[in-house]
Amino acid sequence: MQNSRHQLTRLSNLYVLATIFLVWLLAVLFIFGYTPTNDGVGYLEYAEHCLNEGAPYPTRSIYQTEPFIWNIGIINLTELSLWLSGSLWPLLIVLCFMKAATCLLVGLTAERLFSHRIAVIAMLLFMLYPNNWGQSTMISSEIPSTCLALAAVYLVVSRGRSWRMMAVSGLLLGIANWFRPTALIFIIAIILYLLLFERQHVVKRLGCLLAAFGLFAVSVGTLCYLRTGHFVYQARSYWFSMVDECYDGAPVGPHWGQPIWPKGYPRYVENHKEMDCFQLEQIWKERSLDWLKDHKVEYLKKIPGRLYYMYLSDYDYLSAFLSDKSKAENNFITLPYRSLLSKASTMNLAQWLSLVCQLSYFCLLAAAIYSSCRLLRRRRYRQLFLPLFILIGGSLAIILVMHGETRFKDPFMPFLFMLAPAFLLYSSKKVR
Repeated sequence: MQNSRHQLTRLSNLYVLATIFLVWLLAVLFIFGYTPTNDGVGYLEYAEHCLNEGAPYPTRSIYQTEPFIWNIGIINLTELSLWLSGSLWPLLIVLCFMKAATCLLVGLTAERLFSHRIAVIAMLLFMLYPNNWGQSTMISSEIPSTCLALAAVYLVVSRGRSWRMMAVSGLLLGIANWFRPTALIFIIAIILYLLLFERQHVVKRLGCLLAAFGLFAVSVGTLCYLRTGHFVYQARSYWFSMVDECYDGAPVGPHWGQPIWPKGYPRYVENHKEMDCFQLEQIWKERSLDWLKDHKVEYLKKIPGRLYYMYLSDYDYLSAFLSDKSKAENNFITLPYRSLLSKASTMNLAQWLSLVCQLSYFCLLAAAIYSSCRLLRRRRYRQLFLPLFILIGGSLAIILVMHGETRFKDPFMPFLFMLAPAFLLYSSKKVR
């Protein structure tokens, strides 16, 4: 009885922290308002287009007029918000709840993997990290995708021996993939985790995971096929991005501000207006593969640089605190690193928060690396496997198939917060 009460008390602590964080996120949203972003404006335009057609995204007209199929889940969620209220506010409030749920899942997962004290510290770090404050003021595909994928991981580490919970985990990953196609990273991590550490009835449990994921994909794809004649269950923008990496002299860093149809580059298609997005996808795929056949080493040499750009900084979402954010194309922040002292008096709130966040980010990285090394020396492979594999394997997987932008590491950030305080696990005898 005492153990049960103690466990309930510990869980209530985590839920209280998540509630406090939710109140803070809602306060930020209502005080600073909606933040337009380039992606967010695109999602909104597609949602309005589909709403006018009276159909979910994607539609036949989208196939004919747009170069690729984008993140389906977030566009449809945006369309639902507009359909219900004519406003983005219901969507933004939902995103606040999902961001707070991510914070809670950080604590719940860390408690399962490490200890209650580590869980509380991880949640506090997540709550106090400035870049987590502004994301839910934007139309973000990352928030639902990361939240749902982390929920799937939590079910595996907490209820992984139940085939029913494995099925729920697979369903959550299917929905996460609908918002942003990164679920394969988590599926591979979970499969390896179960094969290495949870071998009892592993075939049945993995079967339930994959069957539920596949069932969601088939259901969504079939409904789309019946509406539009094409089986689409996730974003199909990969070759649009990939072809932009497959030519001599392609830069290693992110390609910001580049036109959709850049003449003189392999993405450009002369008669693109006469083609649908599937025909364009095939052309870009063929061009990319043709170049890669003779330039494998050149392509692989870009991976360290892409990893550098991906983990270089982490303050993308602090544009929420800009005083004028009416134009999405201007909603970015630059820090005057080389003249910080002389320009400190002219820095705005968003820049100061970004500077604090950048320093916090470097400390977070250092603490996570130190914790990982310390636990590896103690052979805590089971505890470390999922966080480290998703962090390292996931990062390498993303930069292998596209350029590295700082926001692309969003699905992996929760595991940094779990790992950062994990070295405290052995700082004293009583940690729970």
